Amino acid sequence: MPHLPIRTRSLSALAQSIVALAGIAVPVRAQQSEVQPGARVRIEAPGIVAGRYVGTVLTRSADTLELGTPKSAPIKVPVARITSLELSRGSSRSLGAVRGLVWGTPIGLVLGVLAAAGTSGDPYCYDNCGTSGGYKAGLILGGTVSGALWGAGIGALVGREHWERFDVTPRTSFDAPQRRTTFGLAMTF
Repeated sequence: MPHLPIRTRSLSALAQSIVALAGIAVPVRAQQSEVQPGARVRIEAPGIVAGRYVGTVLTRSADTLELGTPKSAPIKVPVARITSLELSRGSSRSLGAVRGLVWGTPIGLVLGVLAAAGTSGDPYCYDNCGTSGGYKAGLILGGTVSGALWGAGIGALVGREHWERFDVTPRTSFDAPQRRTTFGLAMTF
């Protein structure tokens, strides 16, 4: 195998680095291009909005997003002030089912415990049938399982909005009204 001169190796390494950087830059451009008018976003921009703000992108320029909701007037948010940005990917039935399961299971458990506490024993046993713990345990288990099933079913029907988080490059800024300074560091390879 012939020995390549050092200059050719350096050029080859440089070409590979450029191709790798181009592969990294494409997703960043794709993310920025997805935040277009009509997109539903959830942002955090301290000093501009309180907490998380969910709205629809009305207009977009290089340095400003104009967001609106049906219940409030449109607001203009400087892109430099956005600390967190998430883009809605629509409703997810599986996320809704999981959320319904999380809510339905404890509700069913509480209803099962209340049903078990309200009974004196097995309604079909009139003589000494032993302990009624099995019947009460069945009521509690049945309540818990049915609560989980009802919760998951209703959650799947309703769905839950799926949010995709976008990395926002931290910036150094000074918020004059709040008299605070924020520092951030971003590194790209």
